[in-house]
Amino acid sequence: MKDRPLRCWAEIDGSALRHNLSVVRSRIPQETKLVAVVKANAYGHGLVPVARELVKGGADVLGVSNVEEAAELRAAGLGTTPILLLSACLPGEFPMAIECRAWPTISTYEEAKRLNAAAQKSGQRAIAHFKIDTGMGRLGLWGAEAVKELKRAERLPAVDIEAVCTHFSSADEDPERTEAQWAELMRWRPHFAEKALHVANSATLWRKTVYACSFVRVGLALYGLPPMPFLRRLLRPVMSWKTRVTLLRHLCAGRTVSYGATYLLRKAQRLATLAVGYGDGYFRALSNRAQVLVRGNRCRIRGRVTMDQTVVDVTSTTGCKVGDEVVLLGAQGDQVIHAEELARIAGTIGYEIVTAVGSRVPRIYREFHSLPQGGGAPVKSKTRRTGSRQSRSSSSEEGLRESSRNIRSPHP
Repeated sequence: MKDRPLRCWAEIDGSALRHNLSVVRSRIPQETKLVAVVKANAYGHGLVPVARELVKGGADVLGVSNVEEAAELRAAGLGTTPILLLSACLPGEFPMAIECRAWPTISTYEEAKRLNAAAQKSGQRAIAHFKIDTGMGRLGLWGAEAVKELKRAERLPAVDIEAVCTHFSSADEDPERTEAQWAELMRWRPHFAEKALHVANSATLWRKTVYACSFVRVGLALYGLPPMPFLRRLLRPVMSWKTRVTLLRHLCAGRTVSYGATYLLRKAQRLATLAVGYGDGYFRALSNRAQVLVRGNRCRIRGRVTMDQTVVDVTSTTGCKVGDEVVLLGAQGDQVIHAEELARIAGTIGYEIVTAVGSRVPRIYREFHSLPQGGGAPVKSKTRRTGSRQSRSSSSEEGLRESSRNIRSPHP
């Protein structure tokens, strides 16, 4: 079983991750702290391995969505790095936030009271960040109401409001709206002038340097997904997604392909079946529209993407054989498929392409300084309801280096 080839896998490039971290660092003042956003399984790249690499590379804070992700990081040995919870906590989650030494983002006095009660019960003080709504309409209160709630929260004995923040709704596409949100925040800034401040996400870093305040929250750019097109030349994609040819067939004109017979062969073609489908996260919306890379050539999908298999046209690809490596996302030869290309076809965004790569797709970590021998072992995992995850190794394909110890990774 050890030499069994992988059918469908994602390769995570540590050198690209470190490069992107360096690019981000070059955009922010030396005194500004970097919140490396690793929520949603590090955008599908693997929560624990990516978080370790980013911390080793100098990230100051890790940003996660919820307390389960915070607990996973603490269980993996990231015991001293601050963790910021970017989503609102449920009432019953504040004790776990205290236990994980995580910083909740709160917006109201009621949340602050619950956090205070949990902190007092544990005998600890809690650190929180307070969000003000300036136009996102998701978390936070507006203007005077937000300031009133903040002042009440500041009087609680076991809660320290370390920072105030807001979130820009359109930083990647609307600089005027972004500036209007900034102006709204600055209107109320005198009421919390002594507090640390953060507003900037990946796109905002390339708008105005003034947006890089006490902290910046960066996710997308770290993974090499450009928030704006011109950044493609500065950033390097971290994830490549690959599969294999499982079957080759010659079909004559008049035959149809896949469910619904949505593709009719007008002439004879050589078709390859691939070991990937929407059960792995390869969207059904890519049916008959997207391309893959086979032996350095772009090959079109024929028919509908099914749960476990996809068919492509390899008529013009000389030498294609069963077992060939096929690139769904990434580079092969002088061709490359970016997440933005698949997103455009599927009518979505690059975030969703990488975060959708499924749990049965093992991640292979290459050139990770924080892993034994730089990584190289395929990693899969299963989820426990408590929030802690336990990994299970998949067999390595020939040429991949086995890590000297088990690598913990959350579900993708």
